[in-house]
Amino acid sequence: MNLTLKQLQILHAVVVAGSISQATRSIGLSQPTLSQHLAKFEEELGTQLIVRGKSAAIRLTAAGEFWFRVATDVMGELDGAAEQHRVMFDEKNLSLRFGTTPSLRSHFTALTARAALDTGQISRVEYLVGASSDEVVEMVNTHRLNCGVVSAASIGGSRSSLHVERLWRDRIVWIVPSDAPDDSIGRILAGSQFTRPDYAALSRYVKISSALSWGAWSDDWYRHRLPFASPFFGSMTNQVSLDIVAAGLATAHVPMSLLSNLPPGLRNRLKYFDLGEYAREVVLIMPRHLLSLDPFRTFCDTVCDAARRMMTRDEDAASAAAAAE
Repeated sequence: MNLTLKQLQILHAVVVAGSISQATRSIGLSQPTLSQHLAKFEEELGTQLIVRGKSAAIRLTAAGEFWFRVATDVMGELDGAAEQHRVMFDEKNLSLRFGTTPSLRSHFTALTARAALDTGQISRVEYLVGASSDEVVEMVNTHRLNCGVVSAASIGGSRSSLHVERLWRDRIVWIVPSDAPDDSIGRILAGSQFTRPDYAALSRYVKISSALSWGAWSDDWYRHRLPFASPFFGSMTNQVSLDIVAAGLATAHVPMSLLSNLPPGLRNRLKYFDLGEYAREVVLIMPRHLLSLDPFRTFCDTVCDAARRMMTRDEDAASAAAAAE
């Protein structure tokens, strides 16, 4: 049996991406070439790894599940050996690749930059922003990132290969324009607003991307609390939702943590309400093998400690501001 590392890398990329066509971006090969490598892999093993059907999505056989686990372990060990080599023999070239989502980026850019400098052994830091937590997790799994901050709901089956640190529980709040009538808002929150209010923005909302973990919950909330409201706007990012609501055009759901870093001019055009119904768990993820390396362990501990302190401080400030209003 003549198996190659390339075959394992391709199988892993296809499974993580969800289809052969999607894997072309991460592996850097054309779709026909990927298909040929997979066919050769199956020929070497004498068994089928992937069930190919009319749908673009792939489905693994029992053998495919086994070899995917092997591929994950082998690639993790290889990456760990490469990072350890850099630490032991080329410390000046140890690099950190960090990624997160747009709604969390502002919290972590300066924080991770300081943590990387404080380790004294990291020579370069690269930042990537994924459109969603799912995309950031995929980039960690495919080794384009070696650390990320995401919503815990997106980790799924990757937990066995990742070190996961819980940072905070990020409540989802309802934001409305600052001049929205308090009596109408009170009736909506009490579940007694059965007719369309005169204030136009309460009749429209921003429908968030289904890639966000609270998308289904948000849609359900509007169906029950504002059945007269229409999803006139659609958004892939929370920042767009904020801008639309601040313009007085609609209401939306966003993470509480997003509000702490808003410019005063934008913050003053919004009111928010903590519904107490849904929260996302914000976590730091890193491949397990990297925790055996002191610079990455130090970086992880420093970021986690600083992020927890930061969010405790921001939540206290937000609560005080809400009470003052």
